[in-house]
Parts: sequence; C-alpha cells; structure tokens
Amino acid sequence: MEKTALVTGANGFIGSHLTCKLVEEGFIVHAINRKNTSNNPKFMQYLKEGKIVLHTGDVTTFDYSLIPQVDYIFHVAGKVSAYGKMKEFEKINCGGTQRLLDFAKQKKPKCFTYFSSTAVYGYYGYVNLPEEGEKKPFKNPYSLTKLKTENLVKDFCKENNIDFLIVRPGNVFGEYDYTSAHEIFTRIKKQKMLVCAGGKYKSCFVYVKNLVDATVFLSQKQDCHNTDFNITDGQNETLKEMFTFVANEFKVKPKFTNVWGWMSKCVACLIEGTYKILGIKKAPLITKFSVWQNCNDYSFSIQKLLSTGFKPQYTLKDGIKNTCKWINDLEEQK
Repeated sequence: MEKTALVTGANGFIGSHLTCKLVEEGFIVHAINRKNTSNNPKFMQYLKEGKIVLHTGDVTTFDYSLIPQVDYIFHVAGKVSAYGKMKEFEKINCGGTQRLLDFAKQKKPKCFTYFSSTAVYGYYGYVNLPEEGEKKPFKNPYSLTKLKTENLVKDFCKENNIDFLIVRPGNVFGEYDYTSAHEIFTRIKKQKMLVCAGGKYKSCFVYVKNLVDATVFLSQKQDCHNTDFNITDGQNETLKEMFTFVANEFKVKPKFTNVWGWMSKCVACLIEGTYKILGIKKAPLITKFSVWQNCNDYSFSIQKLLSTGFKPQYTLKDGIKNTCKWINDLEEQK
C-alpha cells in the first residue's frame, strides 16, 4: 500500500528537499505552498511527473478539507526571520500550527512532525547541549514563537492521542538555499565575508539532505515518536573552521574581515533600535539575533539521534562540496 504525506511549506528550501526525499521513499505527497513554483528543480520535475499533489494556499487560511487521509504530516511552513513583530509570528507560527493540528485531530496520522529550531535554547554558550537542556530563547519573536509552538504541538498531541515528533535543526545549509547559504558562500568565495569575534565560537551547521534523511527516518520509527531531537552535523566546528572549509572548496584563500564581538553587539543594537524608531518593517542586514548567535558557543549533542540507528549519509565536507558546486553552476549560467 502506498504511503501518503502532507508537507507544508513544501516549495521552500527545506520543504522542497523533504518533499523530494519522501517521493523517493515511495510516498504520495500532498504539498501546501503559497506559490506553485520552487527553486529546487527536482521538486519541479516530480511535480510535472504527478508525484506531488500541489495545493496552493497559506497555513493561516488554507481549507484542509481539500486534503484526503494522510499517513504523515510534516509541518515545515512558518515565519522565519531575525526581525519582525510578535503579532505576525504568532499568527503564522502559532495560529497556523493550531489549524493544522485541528486537521490532524480529524485524520489521526501516524505521526505529526514539527520543524522547530535550536534557537529555542537561546545563546548562552553551549557545547554539546542535549535535548534536556534548558530552553531560554533569545528575546525575539522567532525564537519565542518556536518554543511556544513546540509546547502547543506536544500538549495538543498528547491530549488527542496523536504521535508527534519535534525536530530541532541547527543552521541548515545546502543547495537552493537563497535565504542564507547563497549569500554566505558567495561572500566567502569573493573573500568579502565578515566574522564576529574572529569566528572562534563553535556552531551547529547541518547539511539539508542529512536533515531530511533524519526526519523521514525518525517519523517512520514509532519508538522515536513523542519526543524531540537535535539535528546537526555534530562536528562542533567553529564558524571560522566552517568558512575555511568553504573557501578551500572554492580554491580561494580563507580571508575574513573580523569585527570584535562587543562592537558587533553595539552595532546590532543601534541598527535595530533605529529601525524600530523609524518603523522600518524590512529586516536589517545586522540583527541582535544573528550577532548573539555568532558571539557564543552554539553547538548541540546529537547522541540521541545517533542512538536510534540513524547514520548520516553525508559528511560536513560533502555538504559544503555540493553547495559550492551549486553556487558555481549558478554563476556559469549567468
């Protein structure tokens, strides 16, 4: 019997990779997107071949009666930004999730998977922090609503006897990521990358294909349900080490402009304050959220994930190599 899945935010960076992985695992995928296109060419290929059933809409207004019975629900959609108004984040991240949970209550899927973030732990200097670590999110709408929605999912699913899974990706990178990886990798290639505090602090990168592989694996393994998992590459690399790997793959000299940590924080506070006073809605290039993350150790244990029997298919350097190739291919197409 064919397996079925619903993926929200299916045309985005993570969502498109997840949807393609599910198709390759033999799933019929119902995809909810705000747009009917994706930057991921494999997603568009599967859509053309009829392997993805596309539904256009927004999670805050979508009519879920259009979706048939599904075995698995993967909730990727959400407002992701280092800046913005709490009301907007609550409407999308909390309100949108509640509507999807109400749908799940009717359909009783085998598992409801919510994509959260390691941002729920906050930025206080962590090395190999396990899932049991205290959740002290940074005081910004994204982090706060991610934790609030985590608790919403857990409480609702327990009350309604629905298996759930909380995945907390670290800093995701990979092909078709126009939100961060494209800019960061391109800057490194051009030797114009800024780093805070010398890039000396540990970070938590995860290659997108390892993330979706782990998510699909965990969702289908019932003894992994009703709990949470950190998903990173687990290598505890510093920001400078990560960026040096990227530079080496591009065959350029690792050259980064250092900005002192204290200065970065002051500039971020000044810029955000100015934006708020002037009522500017667009996120500034430098935010407190991004600066604080890079001015403290920020790495997480994945022993819980590895104990399930999951084995990442790609190394960190594999992910970097594939992402650099994507960047190079884009430039050749211009």
